[in-house]
Amino acid sequence: MSYSGAVPASNTASSLVAAYGAYMRQLEQQEDDHQSISLMSFEYQAKARGRQLDTLLHLSHFSDYLVLVTAATGAGKSTFIDQFLRVQPADACIVHLALNETVSAAWIIRQLVQQLPVQLPNHASLEASILAIQELAQELTRDEQVLLLVVDDAHWLDDDALELLANLLPRSAKVDSRPHVILCADQSLVERIEAPQFTEMRQERFYHLVLAPFSQEESADYLRQRLQIMGIAQGQGLAPIQLLQLHQLAQGNPGYLNMLANKALHKGGFVQQTGLPIMHIAATIVVVCLLAGIWVFNYVTDSTRAPIDLPQLATVVEVVEVDVEAAPDPDLLNEPIAQALPPLEPIELSTPSANVSLQPELQPEPNLPPVAEIAPVVVAVPEPAASAAPVLPAWPQATSISQHAYGYAALMKVSPQHFSLQVLGARLEPTLEAFLTQHKLQQPYYVLQLERGNAPWYILLVGDYQNSGAARDAIKALPLALRNQQPWPRQVLKIQQQIRDKFNTSVE
Repeated sequence: MSYSGAVPASNTASSLVAAYGAYMRQLEQQEDDHQSISLMSFEYQAKARGRQLDTLLHLSHFSDYLVLVTAATGAGKSTFIDQFLRVQPADACIVHLALNETVSAAWIIRQLVQQLPVQLPNHASLEASILAIQELAQELTRDEQVLLLVVDDAHWLDDDALELLANLLPRSAKVDSRPHVILCADQSLVERIEAPQFTEMRQERFYHLVLAPFSQEESADYLRQRLQIMGIAQGQGLAPIQLLQLHQLAQGNPGYLNMLANKALHKGGFVQQTGLPIMHIAATIVVVCLLAGIWVFNYVTDSTRAPIDLPQLATVVEVVEVDVEAAPDPDLLNEPIAQALPPLEPIELSTPSANVSLQPELQPEPNLPPVAEIAPVVVAVPEPAASAAPVLPAWPQATSISQHAYGYAALMKVSPQHFSLQVLGARLEPTLEAFLTQHKLQQPYYVLQLERGNAPWYILLVGDYQNSGAARDAIKALPLALRNQQPWPRQVLKIQQQIRDKFNTSVE
């Protein structure tokens, strides 16, 4: 059975958006029960999004970039931001604004002044308020903290409010003490950022992070876990071909997956045969069972016989009927899938393996020469020879799995006034190893394990440049894969100091 009806991608997107809007309005009208509360609190962390969360954590604390997080409706932008906020230190200075209507620059300033520890007279001017917020950011920098401004559904910002967050607040502040701004919005804000007044910001301090959709395996694992919360045991829920079709219809969007699966459940089941009445289906099952029994009886002991291909009935997963006037193509959501389903492998979440250590590996102690016994209970240790090399600090020598060499010693020899480009920051060593293995860098680079928030923090630096201008110019010559990471210049002096603080050494 084949399906030749082609539907334009734009119609697909508009149908899903319209159906999802109606689905969310329906959920808002329902009363909360135990199951709905459990589903609302359920979170699933895909591997790609785990890496993106690491990137956002890195940029929010170690760069002055304006970070724009975008994704389609229902893709989990707000959930992603909530996960980001939960891993911030308890004493972090954060203002989180969730918008649901158009807001102005004056409204944004009032919210910031109310939520931040700044002293201002009533009815202070916009300029005075901006100056007070900038001074607070500088005070926090002196205490090795940052001022973090997070705006969810930022497409509700009017033009003046966007100008305030993108240009006015950072403009007169020192480079290393600017407020750090994260905007989470739909694709419409990307088009507004392309306006001429944001050209300088886009070129020097802008990072666009697009949330990755779920892979086929992640969609399957996500749906299975949600069904378990709903009390549907494994084996009683979705067949592999149904998981595949739901993933393709939803385009890896978790919100669309929820909608399609719920619609299918409310119709009384996931699998429906098309074109055969119930008695024909029952008769077919009996005949197939008889044929299978005969085959087992006659052929199961013959290992050389080729397997017999029994006819297969084309199964269509009828997942949703859109009862929304705004949805132009409701039949689209019943589109059958003709191809065979590849086997699903177990999902490996982005957690470190049991044999992977996230702590620095200490070097073994040097073998000391034999000690001479002067008395039965007194041991004299000979003085080290004058020509002996000094003991190196106990920093790790290589990553745990791929054995990429760490670059502490090499970086400590670089002039403190030079700059390097930070390409990657990650909480887990396997994330760094995977990046290095995939891209096989040809440029000189330094792999380091430092600390942030009393937890390991892995960074990748590329190049050695005399000043920040030369480092920025070098970005254009990097391979595309590295440029896509939005690298940014860091002074070597600050990184060397972090190494000294971590390993308690003054070795240059």
